[in-house]
Parts: sequence; C-alpha cells; structure tokens
Amino acid sequence: MIRTEDLTRDYGGGRGIIGLNLHVPKGTIYGYIGPNGAGKTTTIRLLCGLVRPTTGRAFINGVEVLPTNHSAIKRMVGYLPDVFGVYDQMSVWEYLDFFCAAYRIPPADRERRIREALRLTDATYMLDYQVVSLSRGMRQRVGLAKTLLHDPEVLILDEPAGGLDPHARIEMRQTIERLRDVGKTILLSSHILPELASVCDLVGILKNGRLVAQGSVAEITNRLQEKRVLLVTVDDGVPRAVRLCLQFPGVEEAVADGNEIRLVFSGPRAAAADLNARLVNAGVRISCLREQEPDLEQVFLTVTADPTHAQNG
Repeated sequence: MIRTEDLTRDYGGGRGIIGLNLHVPKGTIYGYIGPNGAGKTTTIRLLCGLVRPTTGRAFINGVEVLPTNHSAIKRMVGYLPDVFGVYDQMSVWEYLDFFCAAYRIPPADRERRIREALRLTDATYMLDYQVVSLSRGMRQRVGLAKTLLHDPEVLILDEPAGGLDPHARIEMRQTIERLRDVGKTILLSSHILPELASVCDLVGILKNGRLVAQGSVAEITNRLQEKRVLLVTVDDGVPRAVRLCLQFPGVEEAVADGNEIRLVFSGPRAAAADLNARLVNAGVRISCLREQEPDLEQVFLTVTADPTHAQNG
C-alpha cells in the first residue's frame, strides 16, 4: 500500500533521507522509528506530497506521489501531525463539519461521515463538547476522527500518543488496532517504543536518513544476530547452576533471581539445547528453559548505536 524506490530528499549537511525503500503491506500497522533528525518527518512529507524528492519515487496504492496525482493522493491518505490545529470556540460537531466542508464532502453525507469517524475513534460521546474543554487525549481522538472524515485507505500518524497519560495511550492503541481491523493501512511514527512493539505488525528503523532495518522485531533481531537472553529455572542448587552456566561457551553473564537464572548468550540458538543437556548431565534439575522475547527498545538501541561513542564510552 505504501512503497518507495530509492527515495531521496537531500537538504545538504547530512539532513534528509537517502535511498529509502519502504514496503508497507495493505492492512498492516507499520512502526516508523528513529532518533530525532533521522528523517521521519521528511519521509511523511514526501509521502503526503508536501515536498518533492531529490531523486527516487513514492507510491500510495500504486499511484505515484506526483503533483499531477495530488488530488488522488489526498483522497487516499489521512495525515495526523504531532501538533494539529483546533478551534477552541467550536463544538466537536462544528469542528468536524468544518473539515467535512474542507474535504468537499456533500452536506447530505456529512452527518453520516462525522458519526462514523467518531464511532471508530470511540469519541461519539464528545459530539456536543466544546473543543476548549477537551483533554489532550480527547483532542487526539477528535483529531484522528477529523483525519478519517474522507475515509482514507492509508493513515499516517505522527506521534499520536505523544503527551498522553498511560490510560489515554491504551485507548489510542486500541483505536489504532480497530482501524487496522476495518482495513486501514497505518504508518505510525512514535518515540514510545513499548507501545509500538505491542501494536505494530512491522517496524522500520531509520538512522541518519537511511533505513537500516525493516521487518518484524523478531526478524530484525535474528538478522542482526543479537545476543540472546535465556531464562533458566532450576529446582535447587542455584549457585552451582550459575557456575556451570558461566563455564559454557557463549555465556557472557549469568545472574540469579530466586530460582531463575538470566543468561546473556551469544551462541547460536541450537546451542541452547547443548547447554540444557550439560546442566542435566551435571545433575541440575531444570523446570524451564526459554528464550526471552526480543525487546524493541533493545533492537532500536543496537541498530542506532554510534560505534565511535560506544568505543570511547
């Protein structure tokens, strides 16, 4: 649904994006992450047709993002920026009706569109609220409803959970999942990595304007050969089990917490079976051995690390 081919926007001085090849399948939530200044906002502007690329191409549902296709792109894309304009003197209904007019939605269709957008964002009860009275979380949902009014196939959401309290973030996550379930394709830019890990089907990690990793968190971790974390639960003899683990090739760290031992292991996944066998042959009673699921924050820090800083630090 979203595809770019060697997309480049060069502002000079190392700013912009270089050779970007994004692939966002239809009906998925794609988490787009990177440090400040990595090029996320530039990418979003290019996809929305707000700026022109230096080289390369971008497509939305097969339609190239070009000035000649501007109207088609606007119909297919709904964009929610991290900061959007609201009109405090209006009610929520008036605010959404104003944007229906801006989208050139016929008056006879506006009530249906407004009610459907509010239903999808779980904001129907706000219909008659004054915009000035809305909390940050409520404004975000009304802003998302505004983005849905013209029924776009693609949603580009820039920090939709930014500044929200934990309860409001959960509600926003549920809303985004609901929009995927009704067939929307969502490009989601955020700095709240645990939130992304729980909601995204795929992630793309941007560093210095280049896409350095793309896929599921597990795929990226395996491709980068990240160090694995193994959790071993033993019935007794924890100190001895720790010593035996530290003697096994590839085990860099072994820390016990009660009967559970956390291992940092740089060997291949198949070697975990050999470790299990060695412990059992040594008389250690193991009740569980499992690999800890990869963490998006750990993957992000690994991919975007500055080798020079790491060496000097």
